[in-house]
Order: sequence, then structure tokens, then C-alpha cells
Amino acid sequence: MSDAPEFRDLIGGDLPPAERERLERVHEMLIAAGPPPELPPELEEAPDGRAAGTSEREPTGLPRRRVGAALALAAAIALIAFVGGYLAGYNRTSNNFASVRTVALTNAQAQAVVRFGPRDANGNTPMLLKVEGLRKLPPRDYYTLYMTKDGKPVVVCGSFNVRGPLSTTLRFPVAYDPANFDGLEIARWDHNDREAVPVVSAHL
Repeated sequence: MSDAPEFRDLIGGDLPPAERERLERVHEMLIAAGPPPELPPELEEAPDGRAAGTSEREPTGLPRRRVGAALALAAAIALIAFVGGYLAGYNRTSNNFASVRTVALTNAQAQAVVRFGPRDANGNTPMLLKVEGLRKLPPRDYYTLYMTKDGKPVVVCGSFNVRGPLSTTLRFPVAYDPANFDGLEIARWDHNDREAVPVVSAHL
């Protein structure tokens, strides 16, 4: 029985088919390559004449026979870090978002789409906001996404800034059930006037 980890246990099941196939080929090549080769005969004799298997220690403090194992372990750790970092980066930039409801907020000033994901076991609701058409605000001003009831902002989903009218996508987890509210609103917080100015809204 092989001790190699199963590919599906390493990457999960939410990759696009093409990306999954590419990573699976890399995984199979690593398994086929096997462990690093034994120390070549020409390297068994140390430069000072001592055999590589003697008990003398390297400056690292490790017996010489363990240096190869340590290097192999370091290579394995580096590979795991690379694959883990790649997958984490892929998941952060992925457009995959399991939504159970989508709400559009549109007027002459801005267009936005809010997608609600299923509530998790802790009672949190993930939200994905994609907005465009908003202008860049002065320092200390910002935009806020609210949930509303009877047309009035009740709870804050999150605050954000944009660099200009191009599309911006953000994620907000909220700790309450959207079913308890009847609308969404994006407002601009005016630092000088100390008030929130509505920009675009929609009913849930």
C-alpha cells in the first residue's frame, strides 16, 4: 500500500476541470519520482578524508548521514508550502461563490449586485458584493453597505472604498439572518457633515 496522499484529499473538489487536471499531472509526477536518490559513491568520501558514514558532525550539528534526510525534508516542506500557497491564492481570487439569492441595486449613480451564500454552522451569512460606477471619495469618507427595514438602515454589512467607477468585488460575512430585513442600501459616509448619504438601494 502506498503512503502517498490521495490527490482529492490535497485539493478538495471545487477546482475547475482544467486546473484540476493540471495539478493532478504534477501530483502524479511527484509520486512517480519517489524519494531522493541515495548519496552518490563519489560523495561518500568527505573532502578531509573521513568517510561520509563516520560519526563526525557537520557544522550544522547533524551527523553527516542525516544531512541528506534533512535536505529531503526541507524540499518536501518547501513543496507543501508552494502548493498550499497556490491553492490559497486560487481560492481567494476564484469567482466561485455558492449563492442562494441575488439582489441587484441599480440607479443612475451606481450598479451593484449582492449575492447571499448559505448560512454556515455558526450562523454567519457570506455576502459577495460587486459594484461599479461609484466615484473615489475624499479622505476619511467611505461607502457602507446596510441592511434596511422599512426603508431605514438597520445594520451594517461592511464598509469599503473604491479607486473609481471600475468594477470592485468584496466579501462580507454577517452574523445575522438576511430574512429579518427587507432591503439593502449603499450609502456614502460624509465625514465633514457626519452623515450617511444614500447612493443606491433595493428591496430584498
